[in-house]
Amino acid sequence: MLLSIGMLMLSATQIYTILTVQLFAFLNLLPVEADILAYNFENATQTFDDLPARFGYRLPAEGLKGFLINSKPENACEPIAPPPLKDNSSNTFIVLIRRLDCNFDIKVLNAQRAGYKAAVVHNVDSDDLISMGSNDIEVLKKIDIPSVFIGESSANSLKEDFTYEKGGHIVLIPEFSLPLEYYLIPFLIIVGICLILIVIFMITKFVQDRHRARRNRLRKDQLKKLPIHKFKKGKWIFLVCVNNPT
Repeated sequence: MLLSIGMLMLSATQIYTILTVQLFAFLNLLPVEADILAYNFENATQTFDDLPARFGYRLPAEGLKGFLINSKPENACEPIAPPPLKDNSSNTFIVLIRRLDCNFDIKVLNAQRAGYKAAVVHNVDSDDLISMGSNDIEVLKKIDIPSVFIGESSANSLKEDFTYEKGGHIVLIPEFSLPLEYYLIPFLIIVGICLILIVIFMITKFVQDRHRARRNRLRKDQLKKLPIHKFKKGKWIFLVCVNNPT
């Protein structure tokens, strides 16, 4: 019984492990979709890879569509020019910022204060993607807009064909990731099943032990058939029941 329970628990754990590995493998084999979709005035599209910042709000699930504006000044280390006043209330504007000269959080905060709904920070002399972070808690509390990081080549292409002045627009697509519940819930289910099996095994073992103990106990009619020998020593009488008398 113990061996069967152990094998069942092992099988359940192995199944969960295999399914998890297969899921990760499936996600890694999916075609890589760029996080920025760019459309020019002729509605031709191009895609660019980006890396979301580790601060600020996350992009909405459906993505964020807006018009791309070059930051003035480009590094956004000081207050920058706001979006165009024309239809500013109804349109969404995203600012393109150059890396270096100050921290990422300062750049994004200046973009937010100028009225932009998102910020795209690009690398300089490199196409490497950097995970933007911050250690300034006070600044982080003030940032409400999302931001992403792109390489220099992507930034140059966006400037040439997809800015607001060129009649283009972009869509920031959030990265695909499964919520923690997708992994946690199956794991808790497996753990719960294992605990239930352990409880069932303990109850079964207890019942079997009680049944075995009662089965080995003599019945009343069997006890009456046992011979009784009396031994006298002084005033005391000892009664001894012998199961197998000689």
